[in-house]
Amino acid sequence: MFKIIVNNLTTGKELLWRSIKIRKSLDEICHTLELEIPTTERSKVGRHNRLEVRGVNNLVKDSGGKRRVTTVLVDEVTSGADVKKNSLMVIGRSPARDIIDSTWSDTCSDMTLREITRYIGKKFNIICDTFPPDQPDPTDPVYALEWENESPWTKLICESDNQGYIFTSNEAGNLYLWKVDSGGRPEPFHITEGINVKNIKWTENGSEQFHEYIVRGGGYEAQAIDNTCCSNRVLTIDLTDPFITEETLCRRVKTEMNRRRENKTLVTVPGWGLTDEQIISMGETNRKEIFWVPNILIPVRIPTLGLNAKLLISEVEYTANYDTVSCDITLVNREAYL
Repeated sequence: MFKIIVNNLTTGKELLWRSIKIRKSLDEICHTLELEIPTTERSKVGRHNRLEVRGVNNLVKDSGGKRRVTTVLVDEVTSGADVKKNSLMVIGRSPARDIIDSTWSDTCSDMTLREITRYIGKKFNIICDTFPPDQPDPTDPVYALEWENESPWTKLICESDNQGYIFTSNEAGNLYLWKVDSGGRPEPFHITEGINVKNIKWTENGSEQFHEYIVRGGGYEAQAIDNTCCSNRVLTIDLTDPFITEETLCRRVKTEMNRRRENKTLVTVPGWGLTDEQIISMGETNRKEIFWVPNILIPVRIPTLGLNAKLLISEVEYTANYDTVSCDITLVNREAYL
């Protein structure tokens, strides 16, 4: 079992809390935090403070048994979340919010994608790396990245998509360029109906789906037809990179089509991560995941939905209050992010 603690790293004080909600997603750069605290804690937290959530379990042999869940900067402190309980609501996002929200002009040329993200992140004291870290730079060159009185974020996301990377925050509040998991993880995560499933919701959404997809760039054009969408809608994406390859365009157009099909399974499980028994079975915990996180390919067996396959975790939402700790996990086909 994990004990959940919240520390204000700016003031050096631990916060008492009543409820917590944390969301991490492959489709959103920032982790988000909604934290309900007693009004007696008001003097311990303020705008732009850096908060850290950790899970404490003496079975975890690294990090002093206190594994980090997320790090955010406070955007808002609101009173009156529940007048009867005399509570405050604290809302925060990953430090990457500063890059997303900032606008300025600059040009980066003849750098790799990782070099550019590091260059931009350095302005905000944010470390940008590829995952796993401490590896040779696997990213490709970006011959020119320009932005004028705007955030560079949209352009970085587009270039990451072109190179097949997911751009997301990590638990320390820094940034990762991440390849889609290929299924080689050692941790015993699984979703099995009748064992660790509390609720199941399956969704097939076509509101963002198109029949024809066209991606252009570098003098090339790639096209994909989605026969599961029998409308006349067309999505065209023009990429400004003059050196983009035809192979990259073909991959991008297929990813765009697969992601917009939005076949999702939402599963609620008890706890925020592995059980004590599963942690013990791993032996060594260093550099292994303990909590449910996005971008893990796991075995899923839900007979009521006819599911028996490996699916990718695209989003997790941790919730906790005085009597319940659970996690909502969104599962998708891996092809949606390739």
